Amino acid sequence: MKIICDGLDLSDAVLKVSKALSVKAVNPALEGIKISASGESVTLTATDTELTIKKTIKADVLMEGETVVVGKYFVDFVKKLENEQVELSRLFDAQLQIKYSDSESELQVYDSEAFPKTEIDFNEDYFEISQKQFKSLVEKTVLSCSSDDSRPILKGCLFEIEGDTLTTVALDGFRMSVVKSPVKCSKSFKAVVPARTLLEITRILDNDNAELKIYISKNSLSVQVDNTVIFSRLIEGEFVKYNHILPTNFENSVTVNKNALLSSIERAAIVARNDRYNVVKFDVKEDVMTVSAKSEVGNVNENVSVNLKGKDITIAFNGKYISEFLKICNEEFITLNLNSPIDPCVITSVTTDGFLYLVLPVRINA
Repeated sequence: MKIICDGLDLSDAVLKVSKALSVKAVNPALEGIKISASGESVTLTATDTELTIKKTIKADVLMEGETVVVGKYFVDFVKKLENEQVELSRLFDAQLQIKYSDSESELQVYDSEAFPKTEIDFNEDYFEISQKQFKSLVEKTVLSCSSDDSRPILKGCLFEIEGDTLTTVALDGFRMSVVKSPVKCSKSFKAVVPARTLLEITRILDNDNAELKIYISKNSLSVQVDNTVIFSRLIEGEFVKYNHILPTNFENSVTVNKNALLSSIERAAIVARNDRYNVVKFDVKEDVMTVSAKSEVGNVNENVSVNLKGKDITIAFNGKYISEFLKICNEEFITLNLNSPIDPCVITSVTTDGFLYLVLPVRINA
């Protein structure tokens, strides 16, 4: 194998595929990036068998072939060659020769036969959504995904399509995000997609007005954007019946300016962060919400104007869970729908349907 390519193109491709590199794999080849040269292009591939990313770039292919180079070193090395023309050659002594300017270096390679087969089949079942909508729904849901390995199903987002509506759900036992989006689809289906996969897809999107076509099979997801392909295994198992968690009626609703509430919570969180649960208390009376936090460091009490429908209520939350949602919410006003200090709070938009955020309160002494 022998190719010549632009250093910036190579660096961009290597950086993209490196997100799928395996760490401390039983098979050393999974820690490598496969380089395949044929025709007038070169394809770089990385996989940990759960997530696969491929990127194809133009190249002068002087000799077709393939090899697998040690991933983490190749990533760091090519980042330093973005302003160079780069020549890559697979040598017979298990080395990849890298020539640039008047210099040359060599990196270890693995046998390409040890690299997993990564043929990706784009089947007939798909859904189509604008890139802008997809990035928005991912941003609003993945924050509620769990990172706990004991319940793998919660490390992903449920994608549920009925008719022309996609419902995306994520929860971690303390909070839940639900987003509804219009889509075009081949049929109705359910799938649980790893949060990591969704984030990697958003990173290759660069045209908000373009449509994104995502293919779903029984146990995998595939997507292609320009010359980048992402393939992922779906998470197996039965997702939580999220509709059973959502309250259907509320005794109280508190409408508040999102930015005003976020600023108060962030200041209160400064003294609350020494507390294990980052407790921030909301004391709502008539047209004022007092946001407060107390610890050995000090205390904060701030008043925020609100519109209360219902009765006075005092409730507390992990401030992190509220502020993380408010940071990605692009609404001017939001409504906190409440029943009691121990029941879930459901946050919705005043003007836009299609999303909600549920968060459990923290029990406090009266």
